[in-house]
Amino acid sequence: MGKYFLKLALMQPTFNPWVGYFDLIDYVDTFVFLDTVQLNQQSWQTRNKLKIQNKEFLFSLPIQKNKSKHELLIKDALLDFRKFDFRKKLFRTLEQNYKKSKYFTEVNLFIKSIVLFKSDSLSTYNINMITQITKKLKIETSIFVLSEESYSNNTSKGSLVLDVCQFFKTQEYVSPIGAEAYLNEVKNDFDKKNMDIIYQVYEHPIYQQLGEEFIPYIGIFDLLYNYGFEESLNIIRKGRKYENR
Repeated sequence: MGKYFLKLALMQPTFNPWVGYFDLIDYVDTFVFLDTVQLNQQSWQTRNKLKIQNKEFLFSLPIQKNKSKHELLIKDALLDFRKFDFRKKLFRTLEQNYKKSKYFTEVNLFIKSIVLFKSDSLSTYNINMITQITKKLKIETSIFVLSEESYSNNTSKGSLVLDVCQFFKTQEYVSPIGAEAYLNEVKNDFDKKNMDIIYQVYEHPIYQQLGEEFIPYIGIFDLLYNYGFEESLNIIRKGRKYENR
């Protein structure tokens, strides 16, 4: 690669990620989309929470069953438009729900452009959504897609992460705390390579939402509609907490 990155994060491309996902992108020097692993169709890659009429609502993306679930990689997964166009339904839902939000006028056309983005690829659809939001938030982290790099690996989770870190010549791997169990299995290997593992222990900030009660852990759309592009990153950073364990 030539360039050395001090802090690197590796994440699967998620649909409408929560605010902690964007803090991770903002915190590291380079962020890599992991799209070369098996798709779990009950995961955050294909669905996420919205706040609709003061309640949690789980919105799912339809996926074509073109391969068995054990063979389907994220990069190969295709969105299914055969029964209906989920993009139009999603945008109508957001527009109707957030028309009274403070930053509706500023945000809505942008949200429309990323929700109605034309692609049959799940990975491409999610990656476009995330990268466009990242640009609007003025996050300057270098972003890569693993399937587009000269890299291949079929090892276990921990070994794959270690190999990617070596490939990108990083000094610190930054991971959500949920991955601690399998990363502990390769901690000695990281130590031998003089690479540290840093964990994100994000503390979800409370901010003003539409409705009576605050609902955490929903997608980034909610924050953008309520706070706009200038202030949203400040809210995201309020929950920042990272630990070296």
